[in-house]
Amino acid sequence: MAPYRHRTLCAGDIRTHYLEAGEGPHLVLLHGGEYGASAETTWKFNIAPLAKTFHVIAPDMLGFGLTDKIYDFSDPPGFRIKHLRRFLEAIGISKAFFVGNSAGGGTLLRAAVMQPQPFEIERMVTICGNGGIFKTESQALLEGYTPSMENMERLMSLLFHDQKWLAGELVQERYEASLIPGSWEAISAARLRRPGHQSRSNTEEFVRKLSSVRIPLLIISCEHDPLNQKNWDVRLQKIIRDSQIHRFHHSAHEPQIEEAEGFHRAVIAFLLG
Repeated sequence: MAPYRHRTLCAGDIRTHYLEAGEGPHLVLLHGGEYGASAETTWKFNIAPLAKTFHVIAPDMLGFGLTDKIYDFSDPPGFRIKHLRRFLEAIGISKAFFVGNSAGGGTLLRAAVMQPQPFEIERMVTICGNGGIFKTESQALLEGYTPSMENMERLMSLLFHDQKWLAGELVQERYEASLIPGSWEAISAARLRRPGHQSRSNTEEFVRKLSSVRIPLLIISCEHDPLNQKNWDVRLQKIIRDSQIHRFHHSAHEPQIEEAEGFHRAVIAFLLG
């Protein structure tokens, strides 16, 4: 028997796929934003252990997995958060614990600074995610993906420290997820810019808003993460005072997979602390 159930509903008019397991306090898991990411590829090693304590919900975000392939050019983060709010309303969740990996963590931080709050976050965990304010040049390598097994392996080498996670089966799974019709286009849409466009950074305003966040936060970082600047976790903690740091020493960007047991202990202790 599978350790989680596949479900689909319409959040507004958006077909949304998610995974569900367990009973207890609600825990929402948000996957990252790389090609091939989905609720299942990101969280399949974590849902069953966490479901012993929580009611776990892991949605495929807009454009990913089996959720509709939609991208909003006027306000991408805001539209994503609005969809998440509608999804949670549809399944009857008004408040929950939240854990986000990479871009999923950034989504949580952006939701936390919104007024009014789109949904009630009891406690939150961001895994190698900071809303892009501490990213490195390696991010461009993550974004420049053209579908092939070779390119997916190259992409995953940025996410995993131990080469065993680049085994054929895992690469194949993420490669196939990147081939779902509309997935590549929806993720790649973020890179489109009209001729002559000059982007205006909102980093300063975002950081200012982060300094007012009072939601208990666990910042999870990794010693071998090529996608974030060195000691980004300490710098983020200085911005968000009500936060703690847990650093993994044998992972790159996805410790929930590379160091799953330690990850479960750290997250459960924090959420129930």
